[in-house]
Amino acid sequence: MALLTDGPISAITGLQAHDSSILDTARTEGIDLDKKIELAQQELEIELSVFLLRAGDGTVLTLNGGVDLRKAVVTAAIERWHIMKTLAATYCDAYSSQLNDRYLSRWTHYAQQAHIAGEAVMELGVGVVRDPLPRPAAPSVTASGTPGEPVVWEFQMAWRGLYGTLGAPSEKSVYSVAAGSRPVVQPPAAPPSAIGWDVFAALAGSQARQQNTTMLTPGSSWTVPATGLVDGALAGPGQVPDYFVRRSRVLPRG
Repeated sequence: MALLTDGPISAITGLQAHDSSILDTARTEGIDLDKKIELAQQELEIELSVFLLRAGDGTVLTLNGGVDLRKAVVTAAIERWHIMKTLAATYCDAYSSQLNDRYLSRWTHYAQQAHIAGEAVMELGVGVVRDPLPRPAAPSVTASGTPGEPVVWEFQMAWRGLYGTLGAPSEKSVYSVAAGSRPVVQPPAAPPSAIGWDVFAALAGSQARQQNTTMLTPGSSWTVPATGLVDGALAGPGQVPDYFVRRSRVLPRG
């Protein structure tokens, strides 16, 4: 699972899955959906911070008394909450512009659904990890070798933490090299919680699979071997919660 601070919780495709006309509404009314997604996430993060602060769980509190949202995990319940908040905000904006009863009805509906979804998050619990591994930026790629016909590669990476924990995979790096050249993948600077990294590679159009059999060390690079790629594991979704903070109690996993 992605961490709350890895980026947008949901995308426009998630909004469309719940409201097929949302793109038409946004275009008609001149509404920036990306901005609504961003603002809904900011509002959600404030509400989660208040909840976690009241819960008093020491592992998510900072030294100055704030809340470390880098440790919060995006669960299915949080994703739904964010989608409902975004849809409600979009139709609120549309209604304020046109005073259209259809927009009012949808605004009211999605606002109610957002409230229900938020309550579900508090009851099911906010997933927390002790050692967060942030989603990395896409790795940089160079090449070495002899020239030939161009070949397009795709690369991803993910950080490894203690006890084999694997973070969410990066965005893809798409790189075109001459056949016979061997791409060299270099990760960005490692966060404090990372003790290594995994690399995922594929020819363009195929699914990237893990290529390292042992964990790569931070700062080291990886080169496509002369023998070609191996059929390793697909990249996972990211970290799972170590425990959940609920409205009335903290329940450790397992």
